[in-house]
Amino acid sequence: MARHAVMLLSLLVLVGCGQRSGHGAPAPAAAEAPSPAPSPNKYLAYEHTVVIDAEDDKVAPLFESAQAACRQATAESCAILDARITRSDTSYATLRFRARADGIKKLLALLSSQGKVSSLSTTAEDLAGPIADTAKQLAMLTDYRSRLEALRGRPNNDVDALIKLNRELADVQNQIESLSGEQAHLVQRVETEILNVTISSYENRSFWSPIGESTSEFGGNLSTGIATAITALAYMIPWGLVIALIVWGILKLVRRRKRKQAEA
Repeated sequence: MARHAVMLLSLLVLVGCGQRSGHGAPAPAAAEAPSPAPSPNKYLAYEHTVVIDAEDDKVAPLFESAQAACRQATAESCAILDARITRSDTSYATLRFRARADGIKKLLALLSSQGKVSSLSTTAEDLAGPIADTAKQLAMLTDYRSRLEALRGRPNNDVDALIKLNRELADVQNQIESLSGEQAHLVQRVETEILNVTISSYENRSFWSPIGESTSEFGGNLSTGIATAITALAYMIPWGLVIALIVWGILKLVRRRKRKQAEA
């Protein structure tokens, strides 16, 4: 903001206006206006993570019904941020929702009614500081933009002054739009909550599923074992030759010593 204040002073000199205290920089009252003190937990952004265990044939229906429930929850501003499912011997699905608190509760109720909640956790991020800082910067930039527009409207501006004023106004407007988008995102995070869902059938597999998986992987495991054995043998052959030579040398020395002792 200091750069904008310097630029504003330069523009004031350029258009030939007197440097009065009201035009040299943004008004202190606007720049230092305190934001309202937030109430406890008012600016917390919540994120929940739940793991659901379901029977293998119920993973896909639960995956679809959770998405359908979110689409129907228009009053709770529910949105599907991510949805993935893997269908193989065992099904596995992940979902990510954003909704108001009531919508999150409805989704959790639906999920828990059709499956077993194996874990549930909640985290919260305090966004009071970022929201207050963004609001303050927007107020300062908006005030600065108003002062630049007032300067641009003066009848005695020359072409050079107008070019610089318009350039600075465009820069300030871009900053205001960027901060407005950031502020909207922060407010959305506070007004809505995130729900991460994992639906798995791993904990509810049938008795024969592990046996079937082991049987289907037998060929691959056998080939891997043979390859490992061949690789180990390739490493062992040179070392075996070295060890055999050492043992042969030791035995030869021992026999020679025994022979000498016998001759003595």
